[in-house]
Amino acid sequence: MKKVATIFALGILLITFTVPAALGGEVDILIKKLVEKGMLTNSDAEALRNEIKKEAQKEEAEVEAVAKETAAEVEKKEVESKEFKLPKGLEGVSIGGTYFLEYFSQDFDDEPGGPKSDFDSFRVQRAYITIKKKFAPWFSSRVTTDITYDQSRDESGSEASEIGWEVRLKYAYGIFDFDDLGGQPLKLQSEFGLVHTFSDMYDAALWPYRPQGKHYLDRHSIMASADFGLNAHLTFGGSMDKEFQKKVSNKFTAKWGGLWAGVYNGSGYTKAEDNDKKAWEIAGYIRPFNMIDALKGFRIGAHMLRGESNEFLKGTTDYGDWDINQVMASYQHEYFTIMGQYYEGKGEDTEDDENDRDGYNIAAFIRMPFDKKLRAFGRYIVYDHDKDASNLKEKTSIFGLSYDLAKTVMPWVAIEDKDWEDGHTKENDYTMYQVGLLVSF
Repeated sequence: MKKVATIFALGILLITFTVPAALGGEVDILIKKLVEKGMLTNSDAEALRNEIKKEAQKEEAEVEAVAKETAAEVEKKEVESKEFKLPKGLEGVSIGGTYFLEYFSQDFDDEPGGPKSDFDSFRVQRAYITIKKKFAPWFSSRVTTDITYDQSRDESGSEASEIGWEVRLKYAYGIFDFDDLGGQPLKLQSEFGLVHTFSDMYDAALWPYRPQGKHYLDRHSIMASADFGLNAHLTFGGSMDKEFQKKVSNKFTAKWGGLWAGVYNGSGYTKAEDNDKKAWEIAGYIRPFNMIDALKGFRIGAHMLRGESNEFLKGTTDYGDWDINQVMASYQHEYFTIMGQYYEGKGEDTEDDENDRDGYNIAAFIRMPFDKKLRAFGRYIVYDHDKDASNLKEKTSIFGLSYDLAKTVMPWVAIEDKDWEDGHTKENDYTMYQVGLLVSF
């Protein structure tokens, strides 16, 4: 019976482990009574007191931990509730821009009193605002506005009209991306809408000095840098290694090469379509020695376009033929890039003749070994407006320096000299001095 009473008393004490604070001193009194009645020894009583104390401390620690966790969770929810959240429609959206700032001074070579006078000006040559949104791994969209100052001059070169600032679309397209087609290292990318044309996009991947002057076909009004239509770009062999993309270039980096096809209105992004004729182009390029370290930066390609001009031939109601044939070669290295292209064709995208034309462009830049951010660049351009005429060939030389203040911030200076062949009026020859700044974000 005594043993049963002892067990009963111990049971009561164990219950108190969960409510020690409530019982307080009553637990100690009960233990003393059990000792007095001989139901517990002094050592048993001391052990029991220690056990109860440990349980009380453990319970207190658990309660404190729960309280802290709860407080932290409440604080986190309060912070989250105060954070700004984009509307669902803006998730996956990125906004960027690019602008070209410039001061130029243009000295014409005509005789004193001629129709063209020297000219200098500060100007914003181009300003682009771009919005992109990714809807799915295989589909995204881009819209780019082109902000430019429209200043027209008459044939003599004097001021004719000031239209002012214009905001127009440069690109507006949906883009479809498909990787590893058929389990092979193939990538297909297609744009639909107001899209890139091949030559300008290809040249821009090699030549970072578009702020100084336009690329070859666009410079001579042979083909615009963007047009309404559809293009598709297939690359094969995967991409060049990460070191090449980091130190040399991360554009047009297909390991073996690629194919391009496109169909367009043909009038360019700044003009309306006037006929039901469409222009189509195909291009291909290869990197034949990508397995050799010293030659993996070498690339060759060819480009062809067939279409009709968006203007009637002079004195007729027929549209002139518009043909482009190009071959390109380039070599890219960590410290320099050299590129060349030869063009032969007929007519232009919006011109009232179908003269046979040709020309070439050679360009290069080199990074200074003592400071890779400093680059010297040069370009030599030849364009013959009519191979059958004796005085319609122009030659342009460009030399300059640039410095990469940041990855997408580049101040530069350049001298551009343009000369027509003998027999052409000298009023169109000039020397131009430029100081500019490229900013992209």
